[in-house]
Amino acid sequence: MPVIDDDDSPALDPARLSFRERVRDGRVVPIISDPAIFDLVLGGFQAFVARYARYVKYPGEGQPDLVTLVKYHKHVPQPLDDQVIKSDYLNYVKNHVLRMARTAGMDQDTLDSATAQIDKVSASEFANLLGYPSFSGGRSDPLLTVASLPFKTILTTSPYTFVEDALRRADKTPRTEVCRWRQDLKDSIKSVIDDEYEPTEKSPLVYHLLGLDRYPDSLVLTEDDYLDYLGNICQGKDDDRADFIPALVRRAFSDDLVVLGFSLDSWAFRVLYSGLIKRRGKPGNRGVCGIQLPDTPAEHSFLQDYVKDYVERETKFQVFWGDLPTYTQRELQPIQ
Repeated sequence: MPVIDDDDSPALDPARLSFRERVRDGRVVPIISDPAIFDLVLGGFQAFVARYARYVKYPGEGQPDLVTLVKYHKHVPQPLDDQVIKSDYLNYVKNHVLRMARTAGMDQDTLDSATAQIDKVSASEFANLLGYPSFSGGRSDPLLTVASLPFKTILTTSPYTFVEDALRRADKTPRTEVCRWRQDLKDSIKSVIDDEYEPTEKSPLVYHLLGLDRYPDSLVLTEDDYLDYLGNICQGKDDDRADFIPALVRRAFSDDLVVLGFSLDSWAFRVLYSGLIKRRGKPGNRGVCGIQLPDTPAEHSFLQDYVKDYVERETKFQVFWGDLPTYTQRELQPIQ
């Protein structure tokens, strides 16, 4: 920012601050996707989905999305209730982490010690026992980059607490909260947010929008879950007593947003955009919002033009084409 010597100059409109300045000012809220967390910590989301498709014996061709696979697994060969399907999914994630550790050459004593606790701990805790996340990239690790910035609230659609691990590595004390998007979840899960709580840079809030692994019932995993979630988070808006989203989290959607690791056609992005981002005031009232999208091959460049036009015109986000590590290296690390 330039030096202003005139004491009578009007105060700068915060909406005119640049993205980097707004990050430093604590006015930007990141939203990190579950696939991004998988890519950074658990060996890659698409590889995991391909393995899960084989696990559920999905008969179709191509690469179905996770929601389709869960829906198939829920109904074939016999119907399973939500609690069973979600617990089974999280157990599969644990076994995925165990397989990763074995492949990486983890010593047998550590493997045996973790395996003995597989049914007693959450998927995140099980991963921690096996050394994940490793943060092997050091200062260039995207999660550590995000954790080192002065974000007061971090939103994520991942049910794992690896963002919190990164924040603790950055000498911060995060507070974890899960979206209690059904009444039974509000009744059974105690909130860590009270009327006096306000997130800070040193004690940020990590809000798990689509569930937390320590509460399997809270996961938004099936197609029905997404539809119920969208309906529930919309019906309580503007009524604090009935709202399933805490007021300070709704306010976070009014700040500038940086959306990391989403596909625009995913259930997670469509539900969040329709239910929370689009409904929180006019997009034009925000200052600078960004969205990181995966790059596309040159022969599909027309898709970039279409998406870029849609995102910038309809959602008012600036588009960055490229993977998450490249985005954090180019756009976030220089802020530190």
